[in-house]
Amino acid sequence: MKSLIDELNRLCTSFSLKEKIVIVDSHSIGEQINEAFVKEGRQAVNLKYKTVKELALNLVELNSDQEVKLLENSIGVQFTYSILKDLKEQEKLHYFNGMEITPSFSHAIYSTLKTLRLANYNTDTLKRDAFITSVKAADIFEILAAYENKLKSLQLTDKAELLANAMVYVQVDNQVIFILQSNLQLSYLEEQFLTKLLPEMHYKLPLAAVLGANTPEGTSLCSIRWADPTALSYLYQQDEAEGQADLSVFTAKTEELEIKQVLEKIKIARAPLDESVIYYTSSEHYTTLLYQLSQKLDIPITYGEGLPVMFSRPGRLVSGILKWIQSNYSVQAFLEMTNEGLFELGKNVPIIKSGLFDLDEMDLSNTRIAKILRELPIGWSQERYQKVLGNEIDRLGDIFLEDENNSALEHYIKEIIWLYYSFLEIFKFLPPLESTMNYKRCLIGIKYILIRHCKTTSALDELSKSALLEEIDKILPFADESMSSYEAFEKVKDLLLAIQVNQSRPKPGHLHVSSFKKGIYNSRPNVYVVGLDNKKFPGNASEDPILLDTERIQLRNNLPLLREQGQVQLYNLLQLLAQSTGTVTVSFCNFEINDNRSINPAFVVLQCYRFMTGNKDAEFKELKSLPSSLFANDIFEEKDYWNEKLISEANGRIEEAVLQQFPNVKAGMSAEKTRNSSNFSEYDGLVQIDAGRFDPRLNPEKTLSAGKLETLAKCPYSYFLKEVLRVRPVEEVAYDANKWLDAATRGSLLHSIFETFYKTLQQENTKPSVANHLSQIHEIANSLIDQQKEILLPPNERVYQREVNDILACCEIFLKEEERYNENYDPLHFEYSFGIGDKEPAIITLPSGEVKISGIIDRVDKSKDGNYHIIDYKTGSTYSYSKNGAFKGGRQLQHFIYALAIEQHLGLGEGAVEESTYYFPTVKGMAERFSRSQDAALRTNGVDILEKLIDVIKHGHFEMTDNEEDCKFCELKLVCRRHFYSKETLEKKQSNQKLKGVRVYD
Repeated sequence: MKSLIDELNRLCTSFSLKEKIVIVDSHSIGEQINEAFVKEGRQAVNLKYKTVKELALNLVELNSDQEVKLLENSIGVQFTYSILKDLKEQEKLHYFNGMEITPSFSHAIYSTLKTLRLANYNTDTLKRDAFITSVKAADIFEILAAYENKLKSLQLTDKAELLANAMVYVQVDNQVIFILQSNLQLSYLEEQFLTKLLPEMHYKLPLAAVLGANTPEGTSLCSIRWADPTALSYLYQQDEAEGQADLSVFTAKTEELEIKQVLEKIKIARAPLDESVIYYTSSEHYTTLLYQLSQKLDIPITYGEGLPVMFSRPGRLVSGILKWIQSNYSVQAFLEMTNEGLFELGKNVPIIKSGLFDLDEMDLSNTRIAKILRELPIGWSQERYQKVLGNEIDRLGDIFLEDENNSALEHYIKEIIWLYYSFLEIFKFLPPLESTMNYKRCLIGIKYILIRHCKTTSALDELSKSALLEEIDKILPFADESMSSYEAFEKVKDLLLAIQVNQSRPKPGHLHVSSFKKGIYNSRPNVYVVGLDNKKFPGNASEDPILLDTERIQLRNNLPLLREQGQVQLYNLLQLLAQSTGTVTVSFCNFEINDNRSINPAFVVLQCYRFMTGNKDAEFKELKSLPSSLFANDIFEEKDYWNEKLISEANGRIEEAVLQQFPNVKAGMSAEKTRNSSNFSEYDGLVQIDAGRFDPRLNPEKTLSAGKLETLAKCPYSYFLKEVLRVRPVEEVAYDANKWLDAATRGSLLHSIFETFYKTLQQENTKPSVANHLSQIHEIANSLIDQQKEILLPPNERVYQREVNDILACCEIFLKEEERYNENYDPLHFEYSFGIGDKEPAIITLPSGEVKISGIIDRVDKSKDGNYHIIDYKTGSTYSYSKNGAFKGGRQLQHFIYALAIEQHLGLGEGAVEESTYYFPTVKGMAERFSRSQDAALRTNGVDILEKLIDVIKHGHFEMTDNEEDCKFCELKLVCRRHFYSKETLEKKQSNQKLKGVRVYD
């Protein structure tokens, strides 16, 4: 930088009072040059930094009577998308006809349009013969013509037209001193404009020479003025190297360790942050790491390319809103936003006066909102929020009228009303999920949420919120179009979630982070370049799929060839290094975690290693000898400390004095030690239990069910979690685009259909017949399906029809089977319940005492010979059932328990129930029946099983199941630790003879 600063100072001294304009590619370059200039103690009067676009705009605004409305990039992409859609619908596209019109394709076409127009091509001058086919040329012409017409109709000016207009007014001003940045990146029109603007005498700032490598070729305005070489100018010409450079190379296992090693080097050097800069080759890999570390360690960092908007709460909120809409407003998706603290209903609900209740002061916490919404069967869809909340208000209101002094109920009603109006207001703006959606309405809805319900907690959040709202406002006037929901979501993501915020020049007191492409004019003495593996640098040479290099050659006019981008990237890095006069450190990551493979350094790293060591013949294998630790040498966060301890060869032991300060850790260590032993302990289900409370023989208030007893037999530990500790999984109605009813709801619906059908036949005193009753059972089914549809809306018509057809098919199977079966049986009771609501429980008498039982029997039939037959409908798989097994080690007890229960509850004699049947009247079950004869032997065995199972409760001996198949559909897997135990350890812990006595019964 010294030669550049000296030259700029010479010009400022020579032309001290004249206006001096430094023409740069970007303002960030101008800021860096100015910062270096000031750092050297230089001063100048009337020195300005301007881009070519800025010069052109100033000229047009001074000379034109009309306001210049410049085309924003996001609007240009939107125009291009609309143009492509229209041309495709009009069948005017042929070469691109097979392409799906997506945001990414629109970006590519828009980029091509800008490139062509800046190369001075329009519909009048386009070289059609430059394209590989005439069909492609015709498509490009059509798109270009539509684009130009769109600009004209809306009186918008793109950069190409701005430059063309500026050239009309341009005059050489010999009173202004023009100074050019070396290696200006100029389009054809920009160069033509500058050629007209610049006086014959103008100047160029020099750059340190880059020797031994290809340098960019350019016209006189775009060329590079070389200064004297620095030590690192000879990196690719080391035979002629002069001077010493402070250059070092290191490698790390991961990008995270690479960044931590850089921070460690800055710390060791005790270098001020604002004298250091980190340049990366890939923002995707390094920006996230640096941002996360800066937040944890409170490191002030400026980002040259900015940060993804998704790092902020508003950005994640927009992403969450899109997921919420895509899930058809699933409650679960909404709660994910509130749980993360992104979406706050807060006090933003309009002032509400609702009948008896004044809701002005209502303000629900996110935790309370989550609890209420989880307990209500909303599921998804805008309509369901309003309907379910409205019905709940009506239901609670009726109760409150009878108990107006119930303050808790009054408060709960207020909460429900508050939520009702909250969502009512939100859904005025957010569009319903439909196959076709309006893009503008989607953006308006998101804008409303950002303004009213977005929580911001940092400067980054505020910047992101402003940037998102600004981008939405730009595009809204041009976004009123309908498209598929998928297209609408993709366009919103493309418009909003790709935004970069918080771009900044290097600031005092801050570590600066940016792309190496922006580092040529850096003036900081400590330079770190990370990410120099051959996967990230110099990058794959690839062509623009829209405007090929062969076409660019034919078109000429300064069009860059993308196959040369690798060489350009290498030059940019070498120029950065040559310009650096302080400490330079380059590094690379040597392992790809996602692919689980080693990766190699880029060739430039080998050149740096050769330069650093003086060994000009060094090969890549020598780079492999560089140290590469598995953990950070310095401790930046807690995991660095623990990672070092994990791989340390020394046996670590936490002292008792430390453990006393962390009682939870101490208790956890004790639990883990006990679990790993062969002893059955309280951590595995052996507990001191209050038998008087939990043993149903001792507690007359305790009621069991067949399901609970089957759970106890299958896995006592699961029973312990559910019935003793009262652990319950969070039950959420999740939106699934491919499914309407879950297994339990579908089963309940089929049960209701069969019950209603048989009750109808009882009233008509007739037997089931396919010929006479098929339409009747279908009518009943459709009526109950419609009621279920009111309760839970299907995700779409296709899924709805598929599941309805399946239910109707089950009805037909049921009817055919019942027609045959009813020749010998008459149905007596349907959905017969005991121990539920105000019904007395059934009592089963065991040798050790009485047990109260609750349950619902699907059907009780009576045979011609006067015996009873219990039917239990099953709507799932027949996998666990067999023709011969009666109890399956205690896992199937319902048939036996219900037989005893119904005999006692109806006052029937012992043995009145002759048979119990598990009946599968479904398409999957194919009307299979698994019958269990309730003979004396089965009853004797069944009573013994119940005795042993209830003794498990009495003794508090809740061991884990002895068969991992029982865990397959368990809903408590996240709580249970069975899969952590070895097979041998489990066998030693499972010593309960009572449970083993149950398992012997097949």
